[in-house]
Amino acid sequence: MRTQLNCASCIIDDLCGALNLLLLEEKTKQEILRESFQFLAREFSTEKIPSYFITEVHRILKKISGIEIPFQERRDKCNQLGIEMAEKINLEAEKLKESERFSFLVNWAIASNHLDFRTVGTGYGFQMAEIIEELRGCVSEGLRIDQRAEIFQIAKSSSKILYIHDNVGEISFDKLLIKELRGYGASVTSALRGGPITSDATIEDGETVSLQDAASKIILAGPDTLGISLNEMSDQLKQELQTADLVIAKG
Repeated sequence: MRTQLNCASCIIDDLCGALNLLLLEEKTKQEILRESFQFLAREFSTEKIPSYFITEVHRILKKISGIEIPFQERRDKCNQLGIEMAEKINLEAEKLKESERFSFLVNWAIASNHLDFRTVGTGYGFQMAEIIEELRGCVSEGLRIDQRAEIFQIAKSSSKILYIHDNVGEISFDKLLIKELRGYGASVTSALRGGPITSDATIEDGETVSLQDAASKIILAGPDTLGISLNEMSDQLKQELQTADLVIAKG
């Protein structure tokens, strides 16, 4: 998706939302905003994608604030919630037959994107039971475009699968799906960010949820970019994209 003119307000809104969550002096927040405005004045273009601008203003935030991992407490809370919830969902999945289990786990891998604290803050204002019901509601709604049956057949015939992860919290549900895919005989490579940005999952987050116990291997997707940057992605990811039979990309 190319940047639209009205994306400018969303970029600033995202940055201001982040600043509101951080315990910084007012003058530091103003300095971050000023440098971000200067960057946008120089670089803003509808020829670039929005995630490029989000990435750069958050890099400015980290540089000026000196905070290497913003939102550490929230990231940890999301991961812990994901671990606890995924354990409950796994017990339900074990009772299902193979194709039903695959569809069930795909649904939960999608629904768990709602654990993203950037957008809805689940995990910080809700109790565990309420969060599970929130996600169950998403699962029960179903998919508007449902190609799970076709994807199931592709997954069953694939020998090499690349799984590109999105956010903290939901990676515990990704782990369940990866275990299922491994059961079909495929090798599954997990791709995670090399540095923190907003709620995107890093290699360290993968270790926190023991993703290494499910995936065949874990690779660096790239540095601290929001999503996957074609300009900054790692050579490892480029190679995996070229050789995978199936790519599952979340975000």
